[in-house]
Amino acid sequence: MNKDISEIGIYLNMEKPDSKALAERCIAYLINLGFKIALLEGQIQVQHELIHYYASSVFYKKPDCIIVLGGDGTLLYVARRTCYYSVPIFGINLGKLGFLTEGEAAHYEEALRNLTTGHYSIEERMMLDCIITRKNSIPHDYIALNDVLVKSRGSRMMEIRASANGSTIDIFRADGVIVSTPTGSTGYSLAAGGPLVSPRANVMILNPICPHRLHDRAYILPEDEVVTLEFGEREQDLVVTLDGQTTVSITPEDKVQVQKSSYCTRLIRLNEMSSYERLRIKLMSDIEE
Repeated sequence: MNKDISEIGIYLNMEKPDSKALAERCIAYLINLGFKIALLEGQIQVQHELIHYYASSVFYKKPDCIIVLGGDGTLLYVARRTCYYSVPIFGINLGKLGFLTEGEAAHYEEALRNLTTGHYSIEERMMLDCIITRKNSIPHDYIALNDVLVKSRGSRMMEIRASANGSTIDIFRADGVIVSTPTGSTGYSLAAGGPLVSPRANVMILNPICPHRLHDRAYILPEDEVVTLEFGEREQDLVVTLDGQTTVSITPEDKVQVQKSSYCTRLIRLNEMSSYERLRIKLMSDIEE
């Protein structure tokens, strides 16, 4: 048994039809090796003296690591909850491409063997803090691993003033703007024409979506800058979306600031495959599909 790991959490995407059966197989494998298992209350019920159920207020900080059964969306959800406690997470893919997940469901035993025998490394991924400041109100903080998106709920083009550390970068006329981490460079930012960025780089990508001016392109900004987004007074139905999962309505008078977070996501990696090789394989899989 790996001396650094004694209790392993398992989180399921309950919408995936195969997640429950895979969870039960993982639990049986790990219990046979003597590991304690942490499960989130309300997901699945398996009775054993080594299995403990925790409320959400405890589950994301209690285990030594958490196995996430699902796709990248599931891992993003868990990442935003475990980052405050430095709990490493390991994804077993039940989705499609799986840029962030490490193992595949068909090879779960091999993945668990590497995990439990210490054949892994931990990769830290930069995250973003998003601070929304409203008129006469206390600022609200949010966190994201992939990206922060600002757009209108409709298809209307909007005006966005982007600045960094007090200096104006540009005033975009666009469908919206994305501020992305290197991890998020393979997501919405890539679909919007942004660059692929090594996950080892601590930078931010500022990327306008369908800009009116054809020469507008993404900006690569250093990690220590604070990006401020402000809006034209006529804009309507504005929203901020974090990792494509959490949406917050804002008004044109509100200000959105995005900066590197002091927290990071800790991903468990099992092999020596480089991030470039992993990316190439995933992108080729997308082409073949």
